[in-house]
Amino acid sequence: MYTPPATLPTQTGSDGIRFDFNAGCRVLLPPRTEGMWRVRLSDLDTGNTLFQSENAGAIVSSSKRWYVRFRIEVWTIGGEGTEALPVLTHDYDPSNRAVLIQFPVGTLGDILAWFPYAARFAESHPECRVICALSELIIPLLRDCYPGLHLVTHTELTGQALMETLYATYSLGLFFDDTDCIQQPIDFRHVGLHRTAGYILGVDPTEQAPRVTLLENSRPIAEPYVCIAVQSSTQSKYWNNPKPAEPEPKR
Repeated sequence: MYTPPATLPTQTGSDGIRFDFNAGCRVLLPPRTEGMWRVRLSDLDTGNTLFQSENAGAIVSSSKRWYVRFRIEVWTIGGEGTEALPVLTHDYDPSNRAVLIQFPVGTLGDILAWFPYAARFAESHPECRVICALSELIIPLLRDCYPGLHLVTHTELTGQALMETLYATYSLGLFFDDTDCIQQPIDFRHVGLHRTAGYILGVDPTEQAPRVTLLENSRPIAEPYVCIAVQSSTQSKYWNNPKPAEPEPKR
C-alpha cells in the first residue's frame, strides 16, 4: 500500500552516524570496538524524553511514525567512569530537504479530503520540498491547483534514487487496528475521517475543501438532476443486518 523507506537512514552525521524520519525517527549507530554510544530521542515541543539507550552499535527507531518534532542526541562513552562526549545533536527541520507524504491508492473521496492538509504542511514548512505519492488517476485533478507540490505515483517512487534522499515520510490512511497509535496520534473515529490527516501531519485539522481541475465540467444533462450512489467503496462503510429477514406469515 505504501512504498517502504530506504533500508538505511538517509542523512549522515559525524562518526558514521546516520539518521532520518522516514519510518518515525531512525538512528543508525555503527559498531564500536571500544566504549559505548548513548542516544536520546526527545520531543522538542513537550521537552519529554521519548527513548534513551546505551549500546555498542544499534539501529534505534521511535515507535511513533506521525509528525513529531524530534531531537536526536548522541554521545560517546569511553569507559566506566568517563565523561560522555556529545558527537551529534539534530533538531527536526525539513528546510531545504525533501519530505514524502503518501496517500493510499484505490480511493478518491478520502484523498480529496486529505490533500488540503498536505498543502497546509507545505505552507507550514515553506523551505521544504513536499512530494505527494498518489494514484495516477487523481494527479490530473490536483496538479495545476497545487503547483508548489511535487505529485508522483507510487510506481515512480519504487527503486528510485529519491527514496535514498528523503528526510521524512508520512503515510495518510485509516488505521483501524492501530491501538498503540503508531501510525496516527489519535483514532480517526474520534476526530473524523478527513481531520485525521491534519493530526498525522501536525497541522491545523480544520477542514478545507480541495481545489481541483476538471478537464470536462459541462453538464451531462441540461435539466436539473440528482445523483444517487448505490454502492460504497469498501465493505466497512456498510451496515449489514446480522439477522436474516423473517418470512411473512401465511394468510
